[in-house]
Amino acid sequence: MTIKLDDDTNQVNINGKKVFINIVGSGEAIVFLHGGPGSQHQFFLPHVLPLSKSFKLIFFDQTGCGHSEAGKNAQYSMAGEVENLELLRIKLGLNQMNLFGESWGSMLALLYATTYPERVNKLFLTAAIGVTAEGYKSFRKELLKRLSIKDKLRLFMFSIKKGENFNEKILEILDPYYVFSKENLKKKKKYRMNEVASEIIGDDIVENYNLTENLYKLNHIPIMVAQGSHDILSPSKIQQLLIDYIPATLVEIKDSGHWTIVEKP
Repeated sequence: MTIKLDDDTNQVNINGKKVFINIVGSGEAIVFLHGGPGSQHQFFLPHVLPLSKSFKLIFFDQTGCGHSEAGKNAQYSMAGEVENLELLRIKLGLNQMNLFGESWGSMLALLYATTYPERVNKLFLTAAIGVTAEGYKSFRKELLKRLSIKDKLRLFMFSIKKGENFNEKILEILDPYYVFSKENLKKKKKYRMNEVASEIIGDDIVENYNLTENLYKLNHIPIMVAQGSHDILSPSKIQQLLIDYIPATLVEIKDSGHWTIVEKP
């Protein structure tokens, strides 16, 4: 498989906007879908790089995230990301894709697979959320429950004031709640979040994310879900929100929170 970039900046033109891609290794391709919404592909690095000894790893930043352009009018939606992924598949010359989805990326993988089931070979999901908006809502509620009173007050104050370095201040509060061990925070790379994309796609998820009518389309696709033992949505909870609905294998990752890739690569 030969992948042609539009120039020497690791970018391809998708739907009139530049999408940043990063390709490592050789062999059968795995396409990585980062979380957020609004994060970027650096979250996976360097943690999954050992896979490059046997596979071609394809990372990309979603619309307006990382080094990818937002495009005119900065339109963000779940449907838009599904179509961008399909156009990227065509651009990369892949007949089928192995998708590795993390957090919001697990939802995007399922959205894509129920839209283009014939284009999916296998799915690997981690820090999964579910097949309806219930999972996303539950995640936010459970995260809020975990916050100390002090951190809830800090979060509230920062949300009112916003201002300079708002995103960094919010992440400083929330990051410790995403891991089993705070020591593992040192392993996470710093990256930019697109707050606009996060808010707009987050609202789209709450209002429109429901795959129940199309889950039968996943019946032929091998799916594995790896959930941290101490994830915000625990393995038992993800059993109810996801596994009970799809033909998937669930693996519990011991001593890991939501960031399974960082804590237990």
